[in-house]
Amino acid sequence: MTKTFFIILLLGTTILLVSVFLWLRATPIITVTPEKALIDQPVEILISNLKPLEHIKLEASCKNKDNDTWVSHATFQADDNGIVNVSKQASISGSYNGVDPMGLFWSMMPIDKDLSKRTIISKHTLNIGEVLLSVFSNNKLKTSKTIYRMAVSPDVEKRNIREHGVVGSFFYPKNMNKGAGVIVVPGSNGGIPENISQMLASHGYAILALGYFNAEGLPKSLSNIPLECFQNAMQWLKKQPQVDGNRIALMGHSRGGELVLLLASMFPGEMASVIAYGSPTLVLGDFFLGDFSPKEKAGWTFKNKPIQFMPVLSEAETLQAAKEGHIASHKGTLEDPLEERDTFVYAMKKFSQNIEAATIKVENIRCPILIISGEDDKMFPSTLHGNMMMKRLDKNGSTIIRKHIHYPDAGHNIFLFPYMPSIDLPVPFGPVWGLLGGTPKGNAHAIKESWQETLNFLKETLR
Repeated sequence: MTKTFFIILLLGTTILLVSVFLWLRATPIITVTPEKALIDQPVEILISNLKPLEHIKLEASCKNKDNDTWVSHATFQADDNGIVNVSKQASISGSYNGVDPMGLFWSMMPIDKDLSKRTIISKHTLNIGEVLLSVFSNNKLKTSKTIYRMAVSPDVEKRNIREHGVVGSFFYPKNMNKGAGVIVVPGSNGGIPENISQMLASHGYAILALGYFNAEGLPKSLSNIPLECFQNAMQWLKKQPQVDGNRIALMGHSRGGELVLLLASMFPGEMASVIAYGSPTLVLGDFFLGDFSPKEKAGWTFKNKPIQFMPVLSEAETLQAAKEGHIASHKGTLEDPLEERDTFVYAMKKFSQNIEAATIKVENIRCPILIISGEDDKMFPSTLHGNMMMKRLDKNGSTIIRKHIHYPDAGHNIFLFPYMPSIDLPVPFGPVWGLLGGTPKGNAHAIKESWQETLNFLKETLR
């Protein structure tokens, strides 16, 4: 009896071990290298323990604060050893084509077909630091793994600044002393640009994410903002022990790009370099998209006097221009969003007599500048304006280092770190909706390349 019992026990154990072995052998293994990385750094995804030449679908997904899911997918065929290396193999089909190590990340899009869930608001609240990778074979889930990516390096410290008229967030690597600094300013949304600032700090810079409107203790709108505020912020940053006052750059996007160029032209010598993404070369007023003149006032002032600005079309003028075929007509709804670029171009023709007075005098700038734009910018003719800046510098015999990089198939919203989902979705312009432009692939390429250009430029100009 005892002998029989042990034989049965041994047989059962053997069967169990064989079953576990076969199950383990049949279960794909997801390996991500490095396991911990900043969001702007690429990772290698390897799927092993597959059958030779097996076809699989690899899916990436994440959620936003409203628990809405964004997803991407790609189909691959394993090699003779049962391995898929996403970094080296082309996808057969899916959300992106070709070989792209990070294609699954930038090609994610919302699965909800409800248009109210398919806006830039949904994208801006994505938790891209937590991505679920899932492997499917024959439409069956085989395995999954959650990977975590860092929005900021662990050695970066943060201080909330509300002193000496400066409102913002100060990021810097621990124990930093007399290093290079950057002031980052927001565009027409205002607030404090913390996300991109903390990522820049993760690359070794002291960053002042500076607010100037639409934040607690600041004006509600971009209207009559004194340029002295920014002079004050530069002086504040220069006094911080983490910063070498001779190595400070300014960086901004859209209206923020306009601002940093304006500051560099009016206060040459106070900064070491300037980076402007999607920027006008003309000073604009206090208009808000969807709520134009006739109440238009100056966006900026200096010594209590308004800085001259370029007029924009009133609502009536916009409707008339569309009726006459000068610009395309859009309803400004989620189904038919605005494309404001042509409106700005037409305004330049209609108010051509105002252009010179409103033009930023870039010939006065005495430091290196980097201009970045998307050729398919549907919000603003940023590539046109970037080219205008370069021509004006040439015409006036400027000898500063300057570079204008413009990317085809890229839109207005490329002031991001790499591998963010890059689909263009409607943006709220006050009571209406508009588009920013670019294809997912074009935006992804521009974001990745321009981020590296930015890091290289800062390294070269802040040495």
